[in-house]
Amino acid sequence: MKKLKNPGVLHGLLLTACAAALAVGLMTENANAPEMNPPVLNVSPPASIGAAEQKAKVASGCEVIQTMAFTRCGHSVTRRVLAPEALTGTDFAAAQDYYGLWQIESFSPDRLEMRRELALFCPIHTVVGVNEAGDVVLTRNMYGDGMAVVRDTGRTMDSFDADTREALLPGIGFDTEEAAEAWLREH
Repeated sequence: MKKLKNPGVLHGLLLTACAAALAVGLMTENANAPEMNPPVLNVSPPASIGAAEQKAKVASGCEVIQTMAFTRCGHSVTRRVLAPEALTGTDFAAAQDYYGLWQIESFSPDRLEMRRELALFCPIHTVVGVNEAGDVVLTRNMYGDGMAVVRDTGRTMDSFDADTREALLPGIGFDTEEAAEAWLREH
């Protein structure tokens, strides 16, 4: 085996590769499950779901009604989808495991109703916020459970007073992009 002339270079390259892999893994994890919305684990069924309902089996073609409640604006969005075939024939416990981020509120073979609270603004709002680099950006909830940058404003946090910087950290919601831009011009 050939001896390396400068093992420090190889060591540095390996450390850089490991750091990059870790960063990509963290970005992917954060994109799929924001820190403010950790998974719900081992949730007890609500009192409205009795023992008989818990033992019922999900039927093929079961309707799933998912309500996302957005705590930053008080709005909610409901979507209706069909349960995946993988859930056909399973009981309440298996369905709750499958939908770990959701609280199942109603369970029957033909219909599952569930709810999830998210510490975000709903999709109708434009939000003035800050990215990881300290740049002030306009964002929108395009995924239901995560905000996406619509555009960079060309401003940084340090161009605002201390109170405004504090308000920008969690984001300031507006009903329209025009209202968000007007706010930016005023500040």
